[in-house]
Amino acid sequence: MAFVFVGLTANAVEKNESVSLSDADFATLAVGDEEEINDGGIKVAKGKDDDDCLSMHLYVGGNIPTGTPDGVDFSYWRSLDINLTVIQYDYRPKNSKVCLSAGLGFGWREYPLDGHKHMFYKKDNIVSVGPADANMDNLRSDIHTTSLTMPLLAKYSFSKNFAVSLGAQLNWNFYGRVGNSYKIGDNDYDVNTRKIGQRPFTVDVMGIIHVWKIGFYCKYSPMSVFKKDKGPDFKSLSVGFYF
Repeated sequence: MAFVFVGLTANAVEKNESVSLSDADFATLAVGDEEEINDGGIKVAKGKDDDDCLSMHLYVGGNIPTGTPDGVDFSYWRSLDINLTVIQYDYRPKNSKVCLSAGLGFGWREYPLDGHKHMFYKKDNIVSVGPADANMDNLRSDIHTTSLTMPLLAKYSFSKNFAVSLGAQLNWNFYGRVGNSYKIGDNDYDVNTRKIGQRPFTVDVMGIIHVWKIGFYCKYSPMSVFKKDKGPDFKSLSVGFYF
């Protein structure tokens, strides 16, 4: 009976010790290594309780113009989409797998025509596509836009090295140009036309798959690049890498 009593007493003590964890200890056990999630990018500053931080990110990909009108043939392999998020605020609620972020940066998009026989030109404040002069060699014709961007994302971390982000990107397209570079005889020409009538404000829908410190993004622009009746009516689908 003495041995039974001692055994029961020891068992009770162990049970009491197992439930005497503090709230902080319990949170640590529940969260584990969650704070060590690899978010990628460059960390600029960290919050006091590691719940928030400032970071920089880079998007590099290609554009796939969609809904293009007849007679406008883009070169998909040379269409670039580059975004630099100069500063991004990331907030992860305590003991949560969700991270909310808002950033500010710059975006560059380029839409070159395929081949060397057609070119963009501006006439009567309208951008159109027409045949190039027969004397032009090595012609490259493209549309370029520069934007002030604001990505707004919500990210869910399934594990330390795998997460998915969904959200939108607001764009202020403050600069646009039509560029034509070509050669006639021994002379090289580089002609840029500004004030092309690009749509000043657009919204993109974006998703990112994060694997370790590299992401793969897909971004769709449901709004046309040009204002109505100011140029070819087309939209853009972008895919690429997110760092």
